[in-house]
Amino acid sequence: MRKNLSLCILSALLLSAPFLYPLIFPMAWIAFTPLFLVIHKAGNVRRALLWGWLSGFLTHLLGFYWLVYTIHVFGEFPYSVSVVIFLLYAALQGLQMALFALLVKRLGFGPLNILPAFVWVAIEFWFPLLFPWHLANSQVSFITFIQSADLVGPYGASFLIMWFNAAAYDAFMTWRSNRPMRLKALSLVVLWVIASVVYGTLRLRAITTETAKAAKLSVAAVQGDIGINLKWNPVLVGHNLQAYQDLTKQADGAALVIWPETAVEPWLSDDLEQVPRGVMPSLNAGQFFIFGARSFSGHISGPDFKAFNTAFLSDGNGRILSHYHKQVLLAFGEYLPFAGILSKLPGVPFADGFTPGKGPHTLDLPGSIHVAPLICYEDLMPGIARAFVKAGEANLLVNMTNDAWYGRTVAPWQHARLAQWRAIETRR
Repeated sequence: MRKNLSLCILSALLLSAPFLYPLIFPMAWIAFTPLFLVIHKAGNVRRALLWGWLSGFLTHLLGFYWLVYTIHVFGEFPYSVSVVIFLLYAALQGLQMALFALLVKRLGFGPLNILPAFVWVAIEFWFPLLFPWHLANSQVSFITFIQSADLVGPYGASFLIMWFNAAAYDAFMTWRSNRPMRLKALSLVVLWVIASVVYGTLRLRAITTETAKAAKLSVAAVQGDIGINLKWNPVLVGHNLQAYQDLTKQADGAALVIWPETAVEPWLSDDLEQVPRGVMPSLNAGQFFIFGARSFSGHISGPDFKAFNTAFLSDGNGRILSHYHKQVLLAFGEYLPFAGILSKLPGVPFADGFTPGKGPHTLDLPGSIHVAPLICYEDLMPGIARAFVKAGEANLLVNMTNDAWYGRTVAPWQHARLAQWRAIETRR
């Protein structure tokens, strides 16, 4: 019992560590070996499932530790309630690893120890996660290895990492039992990893050459560095807005100026035709302006009222050319899951929340420039970026986010690293 618990803790530490400190990415290549030992020793499928769940629960507790702060600040929950919600979240997400352990216990490792890799990738593809992550995301510092994402998304790298874990475990266990080490599967997966690195090296060289020859667009991404304690305070709205306007004056040579998610704090109508005079920065006629704001349709006190998290596009004179409403909303911040139940708890705020937008809608500039404005954590989802590229012919991906909600944690850096995958996958 105690040994199995220690092995589950070790597996969770090895798996979550590269997500917190990417330079130790090699840990992910052996992270599942302690869990495989526990699964092997489990007397039945039920015990394997429970140990798998515990490992997944602990992994999410460590890797997403910052969610307690975010739930507290973003969702405006009392801290004690935020802790309970976080524990519930980790417990539910731990079912992912529980399912994996159950299937591995039932199916075994199969020929060449390859079955766990197939099982894991299938679970990655189908299992619902509030904050989507892939085993491959642990390798953001192994830049040549992850370039295969433009062929198979993150699933190819996840497959190889899990296959290596299984083959390494099998080789270790045969050596430990004083039998000849079974190295065939391990040698084969190493060859595939080498092939992936070679492909990544050649692909990066080709992309560098293509980038040098491609048409250029001068973009100014303006970051006001507004702390969450300064946001949404009516007294400070003008001060916060002025910070963005002052910084924008330094970007007079940029063809496109971008402000982040909800940089404009006052509510705006979603059928806005002109950027309000007090909001619009000083731009030249040939420049374009994308900014984030909360917008609404209908009457504020009426049944037809809808709220949106929106990216607006205007020309240099402030004329609104287009807008995009965020499609995937953030739980506990933009909408409340299980609202009917949670609203009955003391101290829990309840509101109807935001309305999701409809489909990928690019913000189009002259010269066939199609911008995909991925708002907040929409850039965590490969399908959304692909839909923008396929349906809207997007050739510029932009992540508009307000990561101040995460406080002084590793979360903003995790977010930036995960966004990197969408650029690799779509070559945008």
